[in-house]
Amino acid sequence: MTARRAAGRAPRRTRDRAVGLLGRSPAMRELVDQVRRFAEADANVLITGETGSGKDLVALALHASGPRRSRPFVKVDCPSLPHNLIESELFGHERGAFTDASVAKPGKFELAGKGTIYLDGVAELPIDGQAKLLRLVEEKQAERLGGTASYPLQARVIASADADLESAVRNGLFRGDLYHRLRVLPLRVPPLRERRQDIALLARAFLREAARRHGRGRLRLDAGAVSALERHAWPGNVRELKHVMERAVLSLDPSRDEVGAEDLPLDLFDELSALYDADASGRPTLDELERRYVELVLRETKDRQEEAARILGISRKALWEKRRRYGLR
Repeated sequence: MTARRAAGRAPRRTRDRAVGLLGRSPAMRELVDQVRRFAEADANVLITGETGSGKDLVALALHASGPRRSRPFVKVDCPSLPHNLIESELFGHERGAFTDASVAKPGKFELAGKGTIYLDGVAELPIDGQAKLLRLVEEKQAERLGGTASYPLQARVIASADADLESAVRNGLFRGDLYHRLRVLPLRVPPLRERRQDIALLARAFLREAARRHGRGRLRLDAGAVSALERHAWPGNVRELKHVMERAVLSLDPSRDEVGAEDLPLDLFDELSALYDADASGRPTLDELERRYVELVLRETKDRQEEAARILGISRKALWEKRRRYGLR
């Protein structure tokens, strides 16, 4: 079901099962309405939102709801790109272009063809990588590393960022010209605390999904569990909620079919949730919040990198970069 049909069928509950959008809150209805409109426009989109808020799903919704839906959707995890291979990964290379280039390889933009290329975490690109991306976006032409022939940029460009890119531009960490090129159509994904009406709906959907995946029958949430979920601050947003429901399914006694408040592993995030009870002046920056979230997940997983990366929804390389950035050794 496309975002357009979902909005038309259910104005009080905006749903797009094909791409994972789910919600009934005003914030979610506004977001899906924007997705519906922007999907038809052939312009660059910049999606911003906190970690775990669902930026990937919004990018996929834009692609799946638009005229390029039958074309490739190519995701690029920018934080995990090796700095010395950014040009090769994005634009491709010819055989012999560098020491290990034993065969020619198309880049991500070439693979996207007339579809969509999604630059996830674009703020993490180094300045020289930003310059190369800007040139491609401006000229609509690219050339493989070591090659002489150019190929046209035909894909729609969607980018996302956790950080406040305007601050990064002011501080010289992100190119202002690239920022404006990518932000032709801006989309902000609201954090879960701004769409509390959606919490029970999302929780039940994640509960069904986890129960099916782990071979459990039909499970339900009791009133106490719903109340606890709706009171929680959700610093990890939708990703945290999904993780909580999966852990609840895994820990629930096989003889039970109802999840209560006592079955929800919310204690892991109590430290972060308490931050939202403070005055606004005492609340952390997004970087501080992300650092503490990553730290807590690493603690919970006993520093198991693969499991921590899965919970955070990032690659192991991206997790390593965040540990280095925040001094989490």
